[in-house]
Amino acid sequence: MTNTLNERAQSGMGNLDWQHNWVLDGLAFYGEIMELATGKVWLSPQSFTEQSYADFTPPEGFIKSGIGKAAMDVAFFRRSPAAEQDGPLETMEVDGRIFTHVAVPGTIDTQFDVNKDGLLLLDVNKYHSVMFAKGRRIEILSCADGRDYIPQITEVRGIPGLSESSQRILPTGWTVRELTLQEDLFVEVPFPARVCFFTSGHSFQGPVTLNL
Repeated sequence: MTNTLNERAQSGMGNLDWQHNWVLDGLAFYGEIMELATGKVWLSPQSFTEQSYADFTPPEGFIKSGIGKAAMDVAFFRRSPAAEQDGPLETMEVDGRIFTHVAVPGTIDTQFDVNKDGLLLLDVNKYHSVMFAKGRRIEILSCADGRDYIPQITEVRGIPGLSESSQRILPTGWTVRELTLQEDLFVEVPFPARVCFFTSGHSFQGPVTLNL
């Protein structure tokens, strides 16, 4: 019988042998670095504290691309973006910490201006599956297309242009609803993911249809 949150997630989300594909530290802060030459985004599946990320020095040719607090309880990356099939992620080690290649930013939606609208909407090339634990209350964003977008990040540090306010400004026709989960919610985010970054520090990804 699987009782713990991680056991419930690992029983059906992905391959247990692909150790570094899993993000299991829960609702914690996770840090990313970006390779300047390629745009590849690398995530440390081991959580950071804000201070440890501030003290961390990326290797030459990389920059820190931010630290964010996860909205999901468990995450699993099915493959690195350029891989032809699901399998272990590309990895590298920096100062004893593993980083995994999980994403490459794609096309930016130019109908929104981040400085004027407080919103950056773009495609992100990643193969991402997530779990939200039963009993949690989560926000679901619905865009003008009527599709659902699940929460990705609830707080962000270290990214220029963030608002001092945590208040989101929604475009016309967009809504947010709150759900209390009666069961664990498993979502396989489509590839590429469409990600909504608000300057308040919140982000959502989709589109998906939840029927909830």
